[in-house]
Amino acid sequence: MKPRILIFAFVMAAGVVRPVSAQIPVGTKVGEPTTSGYDSGGRRDPFMSLIVPKRPVAGPGGIVGRALSGLTSISISDVTVTGIVTVGNQKMCLLQGADRQSYVAKVGARIMDATIKSIDAQGVVFVEQTEPGSTARPQETRKTLRPAAEVIR
Repeated sequence: MKPRILIFAFVMAAGVVRPVSAQIPVGTKVGEPTTSGYDSGGRRDPFMSLIVPKRPVAGPGGIVGRALSGLTSISISDVTVTGIVTVGNQKMCLLQGADRQSYVAKVGARIMDATIKSIDAQGVVFVEQTEPGSTARPQETRKTLRPAAEVIR
């Protein structure tokens, strides 16, 4: 006989290999807790996603879960200032989102996560919104009309 067959015969004779007796009953729901007595020992479930979805952003009028459109669909990280317009004594800006759609906005207009604080000839200052109940100071972000390398001096 070959050595592999002898080892297998020896293992079977010694009773090392046992048939699996813990079978999943037919008709059990997936994800239903089993009664096997398994203790996780405080460890996380390795099959649970580590990516936590963001909480829904309140849309216009404070409605949660509504699809955002217009200026409220642009995040501060995606916005680009493409122009500054002066009408009388009021300044307005042209903002472009990641989808290459342009919008006209003035001081006080809201985007997804910020509000326009001021507009001048060089750019726009946004004030980021903080979480309700947060003690963090709102952060101001300035987006210039021209990239820093193109600023006319």
